[in-house]
Amino acid sequence: MTYTPRTHRLADLTWPEIDELRPHAPVAIVPLGATEQHGLGMAQRTDTTRAEVVADMVARRLSPQVVVTPTIPVGMSEHHMAFPGTLTLSPVTLQQVVVELVTSLHRHGWRRIFVLTGHGGNNSAVDVAVSRLRAELADTHIAWSGITPVVADIVKEQGASQVRGHSCEIETSQALYVDPDLVLPERLVPGSSTLDDLDPAGRLGRSWPGIQFPQGYDALSPTGNLGNPRLATTELGALLVDTVVDRVCGFLTGLIGLPDRSPAPPPARIALETQ
Repeated sequence: MTYTPRTHRLADLTWPEIDELRPHAPVAIVPLGATEQHGLGMAQRTDTTRAEVVADMVARRLSPQVVVTPTIPVGMSEHHMAFPGTLTLSPVTLQQVVVELVTSLHRHGWRRIFVLTGHGGNNSAVDVAVSRLRAELADTHIAWSGITPVVADIVKEQGASQVRGHSCEIETSQALYVDPDLVLPERLVPGSSTLDDLDPAGRLGRSWPGIQFPQGYDALSPTGNLGNPRLATTELGALLVDTVVDRVCGFLTGLIGLPDRSPAPPPARIALETQ
């Protein structure tokens, strides 16, 4: 008989339900978002909603094998703080939030954890947090990803703007698909879309692949967005998001099949002959 949970959302379950579900759900997804400006025509919760919806879609597809924690709605958004209403955590704070949340899951028995961030600004903190957790939780598989990077091949084919990456045709398409209320179409305007639209520092930072030279978004674009959100379509959003879900589900299916990690053996000692 197949076990069917009432919901995959951890926060909506009672503790007896979680105790019953836990043996059937080896994977916990931790969605991370942000509360930050997204140009003139998109809501500040865009990254949070994208992460939450993708996590929910994955959990439904793999039910009952996946549970989803509450989404962390504030991330690292210092580079957007020139725009009213943006909220930010420091890198150290976000890193610690991820570490402590995952450690809580570990204490309750989860040994396969996937951190899904809807905001690229969270990446550096998440990467350090995962490195810490791999060392501290030696029996646990922990992986992480963003959303758009999982479909970088489709973005390369479908992205029209030379400069894009924030509230552009790609992200706005995803927003239209996961929650149309995120978008005010009549207020969408093109942002900086070519290298010529950027100031000298912005052009320099985007002219040398692999070199990181971050800039505040108030310097990159007076409207706070890159690319052209007017080119966004729900159909493109469906292609992007559904493919992300397919690929994350494929990865998690493989993760479920792995044995638990084992602590690394101590370094081999080489006996030195004394003279």
